[in-house]
Amino acid sequence: MEPQSSVDQGIGRVTVAGLTGEVGDFRKFHTVSEVMKLAGLDLYEISSGRHKGRRRISKRGRSLMRKLLFFGAINAVKSKGILHKPYHEMLDRGMPKIKALVAMARKLLRVIFALARDGSVYMENHGYQEPLKLAA
Repeated sequence: MEPQSSVDQGIGRVTVAGLTGEVGDFRKFHTVSEVMKLAGLDLYEISSGRHKGRRRISKRGRSLMRKLLFFGAINAVKSKGILHKPYHEMLDRGMPKIKALVAMARKLLRVIFALARDGSVYMENHGYQEPLKLAA
């Protein structure tokens, strides 16, 4: 079986270049929440007394970065994408499609941050090992 390109499964070179242009060096950030805040994907809630507000993204960060991550998430949830399964699990639980896509964009940013911070390469089933077959 031929290996699939990253464009088929996740994000492409243009998206990576755009994110690098928006963020600069990912290693200057200590936590992923700092990068989330830069993108405007951090969650906030307005509550007071007995009033419980809804959690939303702040949208106070860089709009181009949010757009790149959102379109990257759309590509990553396609049938061969790396986030296809978690996206459809959210949809099966009744989450609206846009809300699930924003959640996938946040997840994608966490993965990108971890890869850039550690200087590593993405491996889809890194820790997965097939169950041992019992000897007959």
